[in-house]
Amino acid sequence: MKFIVLDVETPNSKNDSICSIGVQLIDDYKLIDEWYTLVDPEDIFENFNISIHHITPDMVVGAPKFEEVWEKIKEQSVNRIFVAHNAEFDLTVLAKALTKRDLPLPTLQYICTVNLAKKIHFNGTNVKGDLVLSNLSKHLGVELEQHHNALFDTRACSGILLRLNEMYEFNPNDYVRTFKYPKVKQQRYNHWLQKNKANADCEPPQKQ
Repeated sequence: MKFIVLDVETPNSKNDSICSIGVQLIDDYKLIDEWYTLVDPEDIFENFNISIHHITPDMVVGAPKFEEVWEKIKEQSVNRIFVAHNAEFDLTVLAKALTKRDLPLPTLQYICTVNLAKKIHFNGTNVKGDLVLSNLSKHLGVELEQHHNALFDTRACSGILLRLNEMYEFNPNDYVRTFKYPKVKQQRYNHWLQKNKANADCEPPQKQ
């Protein structure tokens, strides 16, 4: 099976833009490529977010825009399963960023390493603190060199995936989910209304 593992960092609490991203491509549990980039979010930075990832506005000057980065991700993600730690967060950020720019929302198949670890390693017990990326990495003996750096977080996430497969040889198909866009699609509908409220003859976009 082929995976695209990623982690994103955001500049503010709106979580609809990205200031850095790390990506790894895994084929049959072997790393074949990885990359990292700062991203110009074209948005404000909040002090709280800066305090977490230490990315400042001056650092992203001249960095690629989201559209450029997304084109690369879209191309590399063909026939791959997305993997992220607390994947609903990272994929929702991607979805909001796409909606913000009126870009199509793709169908995303994904595995969340939080849910994966909870089900096959902790047997479904409530171990929320143990599932935090830093704690789970330490628990499984996976290196996490610099937490909240998107590349190092991506490496830790893929390390968790590989370590769990080594320990349990699970069937990844049993843990693949289809990402749902309920809130994002409503935002897209609201955005359409805002742009077309002066034109009573417009037909609204079809909700899926």
